[in-house]
Amino acid sequence: MSEATPLTLNLPDVGLVEYQKNFINQAVCELRFPALLEFETATPVQLQKPLRKDFPLYERQEGVSIGLEIAKKETKHVFKSRKGDTLVSFKTSAIALEMKKYKNFGEFVKQLELLLERSKELLDTDFFTRVGLRYINEIPIGEGNLGDWIRPELVAPLIAGTYGKVNRFFQEVRGSTTTGQYSFRHGFSGLEKMEKMLYTLDFDFFDENVPFDSVLSKVNDFNRESFRFFCWTIGPKTRELMGKETVITE
Repeated sequence: MSEATPLTLNLPDVGLVEYQKNFINQAVCELRFPALLEFETATPVQLQKPLRKDFPLYERQEGVSIGLEIAKKETKHVFKSRKGDTLVSFKTSAIALEMKKYKNFGEFVKQLELLLERSKELLDTDFFTRVGLRYINEIPIGEGNLGDWIRPELVAPLIAGTYGKVNRFFQEVRGSTTTGQYSFRHGFSGLEKMEKMLYTLDFDFFDENVPFDSVLSKVNDFNRESFRFFCWTIGPKTRELMGKETVITE
């Protein structure tokens, strides 16, 4: 009898390490909560004051959210660090922390913990409808076989030349994990305009109805799973390019 297919993401376990270099182009933790309708028109001054020291730059963005056949105007309030590489965004039903220059998870979670502390009174909720952690990596593909940079199983048709000359290649997988759900997107686009291929590895882990006090532990679980997934997707040349490993002790 053959073994049953796992119902959840099934990856080899790896120890947590920090590399000398990473390829994270964007790291985002989004926390969704029951809508605060007052902020459809009002500016969240109560949030700006406690964030002002670390995120002094403010920007108001107007956009459109599309739901079930309904297009709705949506205002996003963005608070940026002085360098603009870390920001907090706030909408009527979501608050998010984003880093565009990601150093390590310890620094990221420290900022998240600070955000939770300073926004708790404003959000006035004991749970989040959705908690998500997303890492978007861009791997600069150098010389040699693509399978030396990206796990061959992910790019087999490209290695074999099945599709011929390809300018765009993207795939998406969605499934469950032991801590929630995940979405994994990978590929590249606009190759004809690039000097060097940038291969995207986009990991999004999320769960619903998460108690406020469980957010940090949940995000920590997501980070572990995302790192395991990342390690599974890369090839030896990518790993070599990332440089020296430092073991993370907890």
